[in-house]
Amino acid sequence: MEKKRTLSYLTIIMLVLSMLMVSSPVSLHFIQIAGAGHVDTQYDNDTYLNVTVVSAPAVINSYDIQVASTGASRRNAMIDVNTEYMFVVNVTCPTTWQEIEYINITAWYDAGSEASTYNGTAGGNLNMFLQYQNTTGTAVYNKLWPDNEVTKGDLVETVYNESCHVIKLEFTPLNQVRSAVGDGGGWDNTTNATNDAGSWNFKIEATTSGGNTTWVKDEYGVYRYCEVSSSASVSASALPGHRASTSPGDFTITYKANTPYKLTVTTNVTLNRVGGGDSISRAYINVSGGDISGYDSLSDGIAYILGSSGSYHAQEIDDPQETINDVAYHCDIPYGTLSGTYSSKLYYTLSLDTT
Repeated sequence: MEKKRTLSYLTIIMLVLSMLMVSSPVSLHFIQIAGAGHVDTQYDNDTYLNVTVVSAPAVINSYDIQVASTGASRRNAMIDVNTEYMFVVNVTCPTTWQEIEYINITAWYDAGSEASTYNGTAGGNLNMFLQYQNTTGTAVYNKLWPDNEVTKGDLVETVYNESCHVIKLEFTPLNQVRSAVGDGGGWDNTTNATNDAGSWNFKIEATTSGGNTTWVKDEYGVYRYCEVSSSASVSASALPGHRASTSPGDFTITYKANTPYKLTVTTNVTLNRVGGGDSISRAYINVSGGDISGYDSLSDGIAYILGSSGSYHAQEIDDPQETINDVAYHCDIPYGTLSGTYSSKLYYTLSLDTT
């Protein structure tokens, strides 16, 4: 009887549970309780250590400007036009030479101001930019400026070890590269300084692939230079009492000057008749062309083709030489002059401003 009662209870309970499960979902949660124990090792492999290797700047161990043929130093000293020189730079890159990308050498006439900069006043006779380029695996020498006022020589590279090289860049300043004689107080031989006004300043920069740039600066001077020549003799004819004139373009005067200048002409006191018997005073000769407005008489013994008695013609900032071909001569032949050929030498003088 007791067993039957228990069974009935169980049956009722099961019916109730089945009704509940049909009417609403039932979730059963199982909780597992870990047993007690030691945790002796734990791992995390999701973070990193990053190390950046910084490119160190190059070191310019020494530098100079030298005569290419002898190696004589001309830093804080004078150089000549039409002579080959070289910049010599000893550079170390702390890791490897392959990190050196450029060695740039800029030079410029400072026009009396140490505040001047490269190409501050543009012109091929006033600025220079030489470059050692090491970006392609084979080093090359570039002359970036000027065009034809300076000629490029050779690149000479001496390898001391994998990080230290000596670079020599040869160059020749031509006829009209601006003269610079300093400030008159003698050259200050301090290194890495520009302190002699009226000189050529230069700056050497070594740039690495990491973008670091190391630089030094210094100075040198340039001697004055000039040269003049005429292409031909000229002739003209007229009757007494008339003007005999040559034509512009009959001849060309070629000249070179690396500082402000004057170009003048004169003749002998008289043009003498070939075979003798008569002469024409140079007071009857007039000159036109160049800077002359109208005519300049030789009655005072001189005519200023370029410049004047009180001022110099500005030096050309470009080109290694200049020409002028519009000069003409005019002779007012006096009445009563015997027929024949009268001749005198022409004396051209190119004089520089030495102040």
